[in-house]
Amino acid sequence: MSDRTLTISLSDGTVQALQQSGFRLYVFRVLASSNKSGVPLVWARVDSYIESIVLGFSSTAFASYVSTDAIAVDAPIVMGATAAVGAGQVVSVAAGGGLTVANGAPTGDVYIASAASACYTCGLAAGTAGMSMQPFCAFTLYPQVAVTMQPADAIFVMWATSEYDPSVYMQRSLGPGLFIAFDGAPERAVSYDIVEGWGPADADWAYAVETDADLTAILVLDPGPNHPTKF
Repeated sequence: MSDRTLTISLSDGTVQALQQSGFRLYVFRVLASSNKSGVPLVWARVDSYIESIVLGFSSTAFASYVSTDAIAVDAPIVMGATAAVGAGQVVSVAAGGGLTVANGAPTGDVYIASAASACYTCGLAAGTAGMSMQPFCAFTLYPQVAVTMQPADAIFVMWATSEYDPSVYMQRSLGPGLFIAFDGAPERAVSYDIVEGWGPADADWAYAVETDADLTAILVLDPGPNHPTKF
């Protein structure tokens, strides 16, 4: 069930201009982790749109996964074993790659802990309204090591003409983007004009991201020492 809704209003003429140029809307999830192997994956792509785009999703429903696919720029991660997980839980990866979930992680965190002898890729997946679970981040999971993640109450949206599929590692932003922090709010409303850019310009819960920005730096937040992140 969706408990977060983002509404994007497009100004007059912008819909036609975006469609004529072949723009798609890309959606990413945000998380925090001190593990520097983490990268963002395309979470969703919107190809068809009108003057108002409504994105609904859950801030608490996640799946953990492991994969045998290596992390590589412009390459997809195909999920292997998966298991539903929530904040405050630990996902144990058995020798054969099977997953079991139990409580025991700090509040707000998800741990994926390996008891396997092989290296895997691991991460979290989530769904939007009308879309099945898709991975939105990927980390290298070494044998006998745990990856810690803190899902954030924030998303990132971006316009681009390039065609990327969900679950693909996009290294840099390919068009004008907007970081939106919900910070407990059930709804956010933003606007986009193809000339003026994203709005509102004065919101303390959103900021614009320029083309060619490092998406890992924006979407995989550093929790910093001794305290959690804000979002």
